[in-house]
Amino acid sequence: MIDPHTKPDGELYADYHRRRWGGDGWTAPMKRMGRAEGAPYANWKIWPNTHHASRLLLEAGRHGLGDAVIGRLYRACYEEGENVSRKEV
Repeated sequence: MIDPHTKPDGELYADYHRRRWGGDGWTAPMKRMGRAEGAPYANWKIWPNTHHASRLLLEAGRHGLGDAVIGRLYRACYEEGENVSRKEV
């Protein structure tokens, strides 16, 4: 898990960054690099609690699906604005 103090259902992006870091300035270099690689973080709305996503990824890896699942989780969280903290997502 990225931050064990993240709420179980994740937190709004701005709220999390304000609480934890005082703002989201630290993400600017990451977003610039992502845009250059075709991964712009275009719709990052939620700072996820990654507990369930990590469990899913471990299970997917056991079946040879790790790369596909991590790609899908990335798109869901950072490009589609989905809350991957939630099991139903």
